Order: sequence, then C-alpha cells, then structure tokens
Amino acid sequence: MTVLHLNTHTSGGSYEYAALLSTALAERGIESEVLCKNSIPAQSGRLLLDRIIRRSYVSLSTEPWHGTRRLLPAPAPEDLQEVDVVHLHTVADWFNVPSWLTRLPTHMAVVISVHDMWHVSGGCFLYRGCDLYADTCAPCPILKQPFNWVLAKDEQRRKLRAYRDRRARFVASSQWLADLAQKSPIVRASGRVRVIPPAIDTDVFRPQEKAECRAKLGIAPDVFVIAGGAASLTDTNKNIPWLLEQLARLPELEKLIVLLAGESAVEIPARPNVRMIGGIADRTARGIFYGAADVFVSASLMETYGFTLIEAMSCGVPVVAFRTGGIPEAVSEEGGILCALLDADAFRAAIQKLRNCEELRNELGNAASKLVATRNAKSRFGAAFARVYEACLYPGKHVSLSNQP
Repeated sequence: MTVLHLNTHTSGGSYEYAALLSTALAERGIESEVLCKNSIPAQSGRLLLDRIIRRSYVSLSTEPWHGTRRLLPAPAPEDLQEVDVVHLHTVADWFNVPSWLTRLPTHMAVVISVHDMWHVSGGCFLYRGCDLYADTCAPCPILKQPFNWVLAKDEQRRKLRAYRDRRARFVASSQWLADLAQKSPIVRASGRVRVIPPAIDTDVFRPQEKAECRAKLGIAPDVFVIAGGAASLTDTNKNIPWLLEQLARLPELEKLIVLLAGESAVEIPARPNVRMIGGIADRTARGIFYGAADVFVSASLMETYGFTLIEAMSCGVPVVAFRTGGIPEAVSEEGGILCALLDADAFRAAIQKLRNCEELRNELGNAASKLVATRNAKSRFGAAFARVYEACLYPGKHVSLSNQP
C-alpha cells in the first residue's frame, strides 16, 4: 500500500500531523509521502492569477474564507504513480480540489483529515456558532453582499458532489469536531466521521530536567515560568492580547517570566517580564521551551483539539486553558485546569493555584505525560489510520498489513 498526503504548507499543525502520520505508517511497512504546494513548480502567469483570486477572496470576506477555484497546479499524474490512497489535509490555499478529484483514477481511495471546517463547509475555517453549513451555506455571514448568497453555496455544492462521488472517508481529531462535521451534507453523503486522536513525537516531547532547559534559555532557576504561544501571535482566535492582559494582573510579577513563542509581534505590556522567542519550528527546541516552563497557558477561543496543549502535557507541564471546542478531550481533568470561556477571574485563579502548589503541578504534569504517552502514541495513530485505509481499499474484508500493534 502507498499513501500520498497532501498539505499546503511545510509548517503548522496540519503539516506536523501529516508528517508524523507518514513516519508512523512507514514504521508499519506502509509506503507514505507528504507532498506540499511548494514541491510543485508553477508558471509565473498562474502564480499571478492565483494571487489575484486569493486577494479577491480576502476582499469579499470579513474573516478568512477560501473558495476552491484556484489556479495553482495540483499533483500531476507522475506524482500519483502507484499511489493507492490520497490523504487530504489542509489544502484550502493550494489547488482546485473538487475539479482534481473528478480526474483522480477511480481505483484510488480518498481520505480527508478534518483539521478545521473548510472541507465540510462552503469555505470558512473556524466554527463560530453558524450552522448554515448544515444546509446550503447561504447566506454566508462572513461574505459581503451580494456574494454571501452565491459563493459559499456554490463551493459547498462542488465539494459535496466531488467528495460523494469519490466516496471520501472523513477523520476528525476530536468528537466535538466530528459531531460538527457530521451535520454537513458533504459528510452525510459520504458516510460517518471517524475520530482518531492526533499523535505527537513522545520521544522528543518528554519530561526533561527543568534546570537544564532553563540554562539553555538563560532563565534563572528560582522564577516561576509561564509558557504560551501560537503559530501566529496576531491570530485573533489565539487571543494573545487578552492573555497578556490577564498575566499582567497576577501578583508578585517580579518573580515571574512569560515565555511567548510564535511568529509576528504583539504589543507587550510594561509588566510582566515577557520574553518573545519567535517561532520554534524545530521539535527538539520546542521540547526545551516546554521543559523550562512551570505551566503552559492558552487563551484560544476555539481549538479543534490543541496540539500545543498535548505537546506541553507530554513534557510533564500542566496547562490552563478554556473549556471550548475539542480542548476538553485533549486535556481532560488529568492534564491541567480548564476554565469557562473568557472567565478572567477563574483563569488567573487557576494559574495562581498551580503557582502556589508545586505538588499539584507535579501531580497534574505526571498524569498528563502518562495520558499523552498512551492516547497520542505514534504507533497507535499509525495503526488506526492503517485500518481506515484498509476499509477504503478492501471494503468488508479485514487485511492485516503489519504484525505491529
């Protein structure tokens, strides 16, 4: 069996997911490769026209929205030689997915990882309480008039037809996201959504000696370290300004350091002592970042699961976050403290509770590390997807592809 994973970019959560899955499959004897947009050369004329289309999407919407009518080249026939399964991840900013699927050889199975709402809606990403995607996606609340009555509806129609005809199999990281996806006619036409918790590299994200991690980052051993961050600090969903505002209201700020990882820049209050360390693409460096922290905090307004949360937990660091989206499934009550959405008092109280009790931090951190090592193990991740691929290729027949568990 050969699996080809498609993801727009070579960074970010969906790429980490695809890359780790590819490695896990290879360890089971399944050939697997990740192909990204920048792996395929494009003519300058196409690049220019596609950039114009992308800018038009921005001008027609009030929040990130992506249609499928793109002009960048999709994977070519030579990229698909001997491929049995095409696994789509985050591809919204790449090629014309519905059109490409209609030309895909019929013997190839199609699997879709639902990282956000894009695959199951008319083009939006985040779930903000709008359920119009369960019908026709019109009128779309994030598209401007009169396009709100046409564009998202047409995009949903094109996806529904293409995914249904290809009998695509959908997989979500959390039950919360699966329940949302199952409401979509795109998914209902293709069958149910399976839930497979994502994996992380527990060989890298593991408990480490805190003093050594702090020494590498030039942090004193006797301060309380709060870690936080996001791929982009200016992402409004990550709610970084609110987070910094709450941290500034904590007592005894002279004994506290905030480590903030992520690209872009946000306004930093005079206090507390915030160290912005930029994006951390290297996994080993991220492990050191988590290892230096006493607690990891997130003020995200919505997460479909929460990769940074389970990375921190795997390193034995308790987390404080909101009880929203798929976060409760990632953290549960074993890995940290969850608060009601935007409950500032409870959020600060949770941080202080962990700050004042090393025993509680150790208890939650140890439990979190054990939970992730079992639930989010790479071997378990690979085995679960191997069964999905088997079901696609050999419906009604069990085929053992590996002796590994």
